[in-house]
Amino acid sequence: MRFDQDDLPYFVPFVLLDEATRSPSGKRQTMPMKGFWMERPGTTGMRESDGRLRRNVCIDALREFGGKPVDKAASEVATILGRRTAACVSRIRVDYYQRRPERAVRDIFFSQFLSWREWVFESSEERLEFILRSYGQEFGQNRLRRLSELMEKIRRDPEQKARNRRRLLEPGELQRARIDSNYFDPGIDWQFLATDLWTLGRLYARIGEMVEAETLLERALEIWKTHGHHLPHVQTEAIPALEHEITKLSEDPKTQTH
Repeated sequence: MRFDQDDLPYFVPFVLLDEATRSPSGKRQTMPMKGFWMERPGTTGMRESDGRLRRNVCIDALREFGGKPVDKAASEVATILGRRTAACVSRIRVDYYQRRPERAVRDIFFSQFLSWREWVFESSEERLEFILRSYGQEFGQNRLRRLSELMEKIRRDPEQKARNRRRLLEPGELQRARIDSNYFDPGIDWQFLATDLWTLGRLYARIGEMVEAETLLERALEIWKTHGHHLPHVQTEAIPALEHEITKLSEDPKTQTH
């Protein structure tokens, strides 16, 4: 999934929230840099501070995808960090010009953001509350408040929910296209069709759309029951496995509420 302007209000605060630190390990840093959400090896050759790198990544994203000049991007970053003085904004802006981040570095942070967003949407309220308590103990109440507000905001945003759904279904686009276009001859290519249905069903289960997942898995099961005798050694494993997955889906509260 590509970066989008709609991601900026969440990506920038997220990146700035997770500044990593490193335990001292002598002149040559071999210990990993540890944040709450990510860890970077100590042998990457990166010499600048994690905080400076994160600020520069955010400015770069605001400039490229938000269309903001560096001055305004630096000011926005400073505001999020609570450093609103002209001197702080100037320092952040100068730091950016001195060491602009490579695109690959920004992509690493974006990938981490996507994983975090997926986790936020998948997690229960109890799980989120537990993580917030742990975060507050490690980073203090101010950053806890910022993270809590960010999580609440992104969970209420229908566009972010839709983008997260599209990202999770991306691996199944080829399977969906083949299924919908009747690419396979059910009498000849039944095994390929069943595999596509099974793969796509699991993807829908992962994003919590249990009714669609159950429908796809039941179609795969029917194919294996009808044609699986051509591969009896596989059929004896495929049918019980599909029946088990369908049973688990039918017992899920998300399926029962539809």
